[in-house]
Amino acid sequence: MSAIVVAVIAAVASIAAAVVAGIFALAARRLEVRLQGADQARERISEQKREMCEPVVDLLERMFTTDELPTAEELRHKRRFDVWVNVYGSDGLVRAYSRLMQALPAGPPADIQFRLYADFLIEVRRDIGDPGSAVDRAEVLGARSENLSDRRSLTDPSLDTVCKRLGWVPPWRAAK
Repeated sequence: MSAIVVAVIAAVASIAAAVVAGIFALAARRLEVRLQGADQARERISEQKREMCEPVVDLLERMFTTDELPTAEELRHKRRFDVWVNVYGSDGLVRAYSRLMQALPAGPPADIQFRLYADFLIEVRRDIGDPGSAVDRAEVLGARSENLSDRRSLTDPSLDTVCKRLGWVPPWRAAK
């Protein structure tokens, strides 16, 4: 009799373990499907952001390396970017782009222009697909950083310190 009870208990335990394992397997599969969907959505958004950023990055790159004026199509892309970066862009990207666009018309020293441009490029990298990007401004600018009057303009952690050292007041800090 006791052998039958032990066998029944073992059978019930085996059935219960199988049911629990099945429930966990089903939950794991559902989670995997949700994660795949989220990954696919992130990839689509990342591709849309890349398509939004690429023409502006190309335009700015040309502005920093040549004297060529923007084409009508580039200006159209920039105007579109000006609107949609505020909707789709991360906080860091919006802030970096805003500072760059506020600074350029105010005639900052070249060192500050390059720093703000590098900050923008780093935020584009982070926003489009590498949030943990560890490249620094000098690495992003590469050989162009040799044109700086003072490399501390890229390495100093504080933009305010760089602006003070170069005697330039950024528009977002100017007294109103």
